[in-house]
Amino acid sequence: MIDVKTAFLLWVIQAGTLAILLIAIWLHARDQRHFLWFGIGFAVHAAGLGLVGGRGSIPDFISIHVANIVSLLAFSSWAWAITALDRRRPPLSAYLPPLLWIACNLVPQVRDTFALRVATYNFGATIGFVLLAVLILRANFSSRRYRQMLALVWGCQATSSVSFGIFVIFYQPRNFQEDIIGIWMGTVALIGLITAIIILAKMLMDRSEERLQALVRTDPLTGVLNRRGFTEAYQRLQDAAPSPAVGLLIFDLDHFKQVNDDHGHHVGDLVLQEFSNLCRSLLPQRAAFGRTGGEEFAAVLAISEARDAALFAETVRLALAEKVIDTPAHGLTVTTSVGIAVSPLPRAGLEQLMTDADAALYVSKERGRNRTSVKSGTRIVTVPPAGSETVVVDEQVDRQVAILKRIAAVAASLDG
Repeated sequence: MIDVKTAFLLWVIQAGTLAILLIAIWLHARDQRHFLWFGIGFAVHAAGLGLVGGRGSIPDFISIHVANIVSLLAFSSWAWAITALDRRRPPLSAYLPPLLWIACNLVPQVRDTFALRVATYNFGATIGFVLLAVLILRANFSSRRYRQMLALVWGCQATSSVSFGIFVIFYQPRNFQEDIIGIWMGTVALIGLITAIIILAKMLMDRSEERLQALVRTDPLTGVLNRRGFTEAYQRLQDAAPSPAVGLLIFDLDHFKQVNDDHGHHVGDLVLQEFSNLCRSLLPQRAAFGRTGGEEFAAVLAISEARDAALFAETVRLALAEKVIDTPAHGLTVTTSVGIAVSPLPRAGLEQLMTDADAALYVSKERGRNRTSVKSGTRIVTVPPAGSETVVVDEQVDRQVAILKRIAAVAASLDG
């Protein structure tokens, strides 16, 4: 059987290698901060165990007190990593493992007794493993199955640590050589570590795959769905929506080429981003929104009747007309023309709806732009514009009442 110092050395090499690998991954993907925190966790864990393994060759204060504090700080770092994955802040309890060591070693009897120090370390590790298990169970990333598996591994390690802590209190070994089951506990811990790493690696690979799929379906400039993502979102909505009808809206920003020519493409990009943010903020439930072309956007809504789609379109259109977009030079206002196609849900085909919405959009442009037109059946109806597009409506309710009054003027045509 290998001696204790050799076991510490092997553990340090393994943890140190993982730390280098994880930090190297973070250096190539700085936004993935969980890799950094996992790497720091393994680095401090390796450093702490390395100092413990240097017992007799370095001052006791460093090899005992500093070493164990550093080693237990790994749990705090791993807690940071899990919460970074979950986009949350770590709880204050993340610092309990090293704090327990510090607090207990203020007691002379604990500080001067090998067995009590070993027990204290293991009780600190127990808290750390329980904390990690709770955090992973409460997390929202990855599948519930993998999170439960990882929590089970950490729960087993917590049980092992607390059992070993109780054992050394009763057995009272005076040094590592008298610790007859320490090497076996190290083996159990190593198996637990490897198992946890394998499960975590699978979870991180799945998360990376999800991020890649999201990038494939997302427009990089505006952050909304691209054409592929919109097509898939339309299919999901059609399959799941309980509503009797579906409405497809095409938005085309008016005179957008002139915005690019007069102000530059960087301002044009800003306009596209502001319009996307506006639409997403107003988008109802059971709906999807995406960018389908240069200055062309589309939305699909599960609706009860055509006027529901017209209400959303007019709300967006008026909100955009009233919005002043801050640019480096001055404030800029833009408008949009909207075409809407409506179909009963069972017969709703995306290509046909896009064709019909394009036809309605053409009518909006032909009738002066900054209009909403709806194709329902064989008819295309344009919603009458407000008396003055320059008047800012202060209350959202007032705006919607005004819109509904205009839509009501053509309600028979919309539902016909």
